[in-house]
Amino acid sequence: MSPSSGNKNLLLDSTIFDLQADGGISRYWFELVSNLARRHHDWNIALMIDPLTTSKLGRKLLDVTKDAPNVRVHAYAHGQIGRLFGPRLSDEYRNYLWHSSYYRMPARPAMTAVCTVYDFIYEQYTPGLQARLHAWKKRKSIFGSAEIMCISGATKRELHGLYPEIPDARCHVTLLGASAAFFPAATRREPATAPQQPPYVLFVGSRAVYKNFRLAVLALEAVPGHELFIVGGGKLTKAELALLSERLPNRYRIFEVPPDEVLRDLYRGAVALAYLSRCEGFGFPPLEAMACGCPVIAMNASSIPEVVGDAGILLSGEDALAVSDAIGAAAVHERRMTLIDRGIKRAALFTWDKTIDQTVAVYERAVSVRDKHH
Repeated sequence: MSPSSGNKNLLLDSTIFDLQADGGISRYWFELVSNLARRHHDWNIALMIDPLTTSKLGRKLLDVTKDAPNVRVHAYAHGQIGRLFGPRLSDEYRNYLWHSSYYRMPARPAMTAVCTVYDFIYEQYTPGLQARLHAWKKRKSIFGSAEIMCISGATKRELHGLYPEIPDARCHVTLLGASAAFFPAATRREPATAPQQPPYVLFVGSRAVYKNFRLAVLALEAVPGHELFIVGGGKLTKAELALLSERLPNRYRIFEVPPDEVLRDLYRGAVALAYLSRCEGFGFPPLEAMACGCPVIAMNASSIPEVVGDAGILLSGEDALAVSDAIGAAAVHERRMTLIDRGIKRAALFTWDKTIDQTVAVYERAVSVRDKHH
């Protein structure tokens, strides 16, 4: 495949699939690349990916792009050194625009780059050498990129707070979308209007300290007859299992890595999603929940209000009783129907088509500026 006209040549680095088995960034990268391949044939895409990746979304991406006329695979075998310092590339890529899924920059040749900044949570909650290496790598990517995309206004504000010297004109907010599998139209059924029996509340994703898993458990303890369904986030630790055994004996279930279809049905049948995180770059679970007709209980903090708006119950403090009261409110029919209706309408505002079009506009700006200087 020869380079396209107008120098619309793009090298997409899929290193995120080497770093996480599944997760929000992997989902973002899958949706970005697959939609670029589907909707933007004027871009000549070289997809850097380990062809033997064991990532679920990495394998799916290889499948959906294998026949795309504008995509070719640049295969690589991942390694620790390459993760940190970036790949050494041949001069054929000199006129390509570089975009990495996770803060990697090419060792050579000199290329114009853009980057996506997800959040600054790692810097706040992960101590030691690993955090310092991550911060160094992220900073290198941010300062080495011609244009910077932030997945929420909250992330952009944090970026400017840490690096006020970066011009605002180089920073762009590209909000993310909800995958089609989570919208009611994909189910060919109306969204659930009443919780299943026995009623349950969902906790989806990581259980890192800032996610407030303990708060969710303590809140459910005060709501008799309700169960906690724990989705994703890896295997529970001994401390987490001890907490559940003490506070919610026989009142919890675990779903380690459910497929989207199962997760969709879990959302549809829940009393609510308890998304009690202190800070987020964006927040996929509230968006997915709203799309499925599941009321959202969340913190009024960080990027979460950008996603939820007035469609959920937003709490101002980390108080277990307030969470318990919100769970009760979400089960009351009139309030529940209002939350469901608002949530579905709110979720419809977040589409991958919109994200991809905004991203392509950033690509075009980066290429235009580069070409003016050459």
